[in-house]
Amino acid sequence: MLCLRETGDGRGGVGRRVLQGAQFGEQPLAEVVGERFGQSAAEIAGANLAGLLAAAAGADPARVAGWLTAMTRIGMLRHDASGRPRYAHPLLRDAVLTGWPTHRREAAHRAAAETMLHRGERVETIARHLLRTPAVGLPWALRVLRDAVTVAVHDARPEDATGYLRRALAEPLADDLRQRLLTELGSLEYASADAAAAIARLAEAQHLPAEPRDRVRAAVALGTALASRGEVRTALQVLRRTEGRLDGHPGLARTVQTATALLSDLDLAARQETYGRLFETDGRSPELVGTAGQILLVRYAATAALISAGEAMTRVRALLAQPADPLAEPFLLGTAAAIAQWADELDEADRLVDRGLAEQHPALLHPMRHALLNTRADIAGARGDHAALLADADGDPAVPARSCTGPTNRDAHVLMALVHTGRAADAARLANAFDLSRAPESWELNRFLYARGVQRAAAGDHAGAVHDFLECGRRQSARQVISPVVTPWRTAVAECRLALGGGQEALDLAAEELRLAQTWNTPRTVGRALRVLGSATGGRRGLKLAGEAVDILREAPADTGTELIEALLAQGRQLLAAGERGRARDRLREAAGLAERKGAVRLSVLAGRALREGGARGSVSSRTGSGALTGSERRIAELAAGGRTNTEIAELLHLARRTVETHLTSTYRKLGIRRRTELPAALVHGGRPDSGGPGQD
Repeated sequence: MLCLRETGDGRGGVGRRVLQGAQFGEQPLAEVVGERFGQSAAEIAGANLAGLLAAAAGADPARVAGWLTAMTRIGMLRHDASGRPRYAHPLLRDAVLTGWPTHRREAAHRAAAETMLHRGERVETIARHLLRTPAVGLPWALRVLRDAVTVAVHDARPEDATGYLRRALAEPLADDLRQRLLTELGSLEYASADAAAAIARLAEAQHLPAEPRDRVRAAVALGTALASRGEVRTALQVLRRTEGRLDGHPGLARTVQTATALLSDLDLAARQETYGRLFETDGRSPELVGTAGQILLVRYAATAALISAGEAMTRVRALLAQPADPLAEPFLLGTAAAIAQWADELDEADRLVDRGLAEQHPALLHPMRHALLNTRADIAGARGDHAALLADADGDPAVPARSCTGPTNRDAHVLMALVHTGRAADAARLANAFDLSRAPESWELNRFLYARGVQRAAAGDHAGAVHDFLECGRRQSARQVISPVVTPWRTAVAECRLALGGGQEALDLAAEELRLAQTWNTPRTVGRALRVLGSATGGRRGLKLAGEAVDILREAPADTGTELIEALLAQGRQLLAAGERGRARDRLREAAGLAERKGAVRLSVLAGRALREGGARGSVSSRTGSGALTGSERRIAELAAGGRTNTEIAELLHLARRTVETHLTSTYRKLGIRRRTELPAALVHGGRPDSGGPGQD
């Protein structure tokens, strides 16, 4: 500090305050100002920095500019490579800041925040200073902090958002506003993987006075957090207690009923009790159930094999056309998307998922966000878009998704994608990553059991696969999930039995699944059942059934993923057994081509092996290049080559954006290109088969 006194006016006060104000925490003020004005650090070190430091230090800007220059000349400050003023040594910085009393440092941060607010700085730049101050007690501080939360949430930075919210709660707040902020904070803490803290915040919010809609939001968020930790019964108690306090608000009560029914899916006994009550209410007074509750009953009927896909979608569209309360709409959209996916209305399902996610409050925990993301994965699985499923896995796809309670639907889809793409070792690693004996009962566990059965069957462990498929079937049947639209375990068991030597059980299971599939009546479910029944039946009758399966799947209006490939494989093998080698090779070559375009390595290998057994010579791979494009792929590729964005193409062709992306991914693979800019030349010259793998800008 002696240098300050020798170079200043003998008092050292202004110089000390300038040096202490030259850096707040880890970020120099020059850098902070530069974020706002987009100027070089050297420029900022002049008037802008001097003015800001002057306001923080309570000094004359002209004198501050002089002090900055003087302190730089005598070596106490120096500019880094970007021209930003820094302390010359960490020890000097520590000495200056240590000598600065806490209350004065807090006052300087507040002064800096106010000055930046008046100058129009970025809201987070101001909020970072408020993080280092006690409560301001003025409206502008709370407004800045809440705006900073919005920015951080939009940028997917929940940890930053929680910091701003915690600081906002230190301000003087009315109880209703404190309740809303606690609900947001608990939701964001859950997103930051701090479930225990989240539940504590949300429970606190539950006990504060608030408007009925805010009480419902808090209850739904708390119920979601509790259920995700396996505390389903407690979650349902929270929701039912909230419902009992909503006299005079029937719409909100219906929303809470719907949330209760949805979360009850995670507990078998609770599910039976909740849906029993829901059906009873619907039969007595349908208006008390509401549109969101009614669509859950449609979902139940679909999985219980009580209605067809056509009837289900008719009901869904009628319910979507009715006005819905904003709090109930997420349940309506999410459930509609799931039913549309089962009905093979994949583009409609995609649009519903996009709409549902767009309408979700980004800072509020809600069960339908998880449900919508699950449906997005289901759509990719239905299309056989293995690349998308593996790309969505964070880091190593063989590492399970984060879960407190066991395997997730995402894990199930990733496992099956690893199997289909020939990554046997990774698939085995993921299949063995869970102790399923400790996992609580849930529909996601049942999905994973089915997926592990697929992995075991592909690895040749048909006995182990039968165990998984039968356990999946037992659990699903206990939940009244009878339809094969979700987990076609009967045909999966039948195929394993055939691999182990056949038997009447395979025939009976395939016939039973066909009966149930014809109730739902989509090409995917019926085609699969016909294929397996044909293999179990054998002979001319079996060959006829296999042909029917191929015809149904070929004519399907929606992409049936790998089902058509497997049907062609089955028909080709049966034709080989019947001595019709020419027709068999045609079917097997078609299967090989489809498998290659889907990236289904395992099925491609099986098709190649069957072709060689049938006497085929030379390459068995499908055509590549522009001649291999389907009509839809070529139309989309030409629009993309002409400069249209994916969103514009989707709107022009009335498709979902993800459908456009899927077609472009397939097109890139066929043309052997990586970038969108290569499309025009590739379409003209037939592609570049020697280039790298597929990609998408």
